[in-house]
Amino acid sequence: MKISRLILLLSLAMTLFSCKKDDGPYVQVKIIENLIYQYIRDYRIDNGEDGPFVHQYFVVGEAQIYSYKMANGVVEVNTDGLDVHWDALNEKYAFYNHHALVLKTSSTTAEEILAELLLLPDGEATLLEDVTQCGVGVESDTEGNNYITVLLMKADS
Repeated sequence: MKISRLILLLSLAMTLFSCKKDDGPYVQVKIIENLIYQYIRDYRIDNGEDGPFVHQYFVVGEAQIYSYKMANGVVEVNTDGLDVHWDALNEKYAFYNHHALVLKTSSTTAEEILAELLLLPDGEATLLEDVTQCGVGVESDTEGNNYITVLLMKADS
């Protein structure tokens, strides 16, 4: 009985003193965003890019914001307005080799969306760049169109 109380007391102390407050926004990765990332990852592996490549939640957050802006007509469907998002990401970590793809589509499956991303000018080359981090954002408009943002960059570990 004493051992279980001691374990409980130590566990409680570790929990109280080891948790740091996170002031950043909560990012919920949508299922479709994760599926698109997985298709991109598999495409990279199939084409010889088998190094580290992660779906980074705070990169997803910036991709979601940009997709939201496109879906609501705040920015055009292009990468011209991404500078503020690259700056926000670079405040969190020293990213470099930034690349992005954006797409407006009525497609709803990750497989179809990847196929459309590959058809974009430089789509194939962009997805095979020397990057380690990925963030996929998906937002829809009232007409059923999906706005896809794929942010890619490199980060040293």
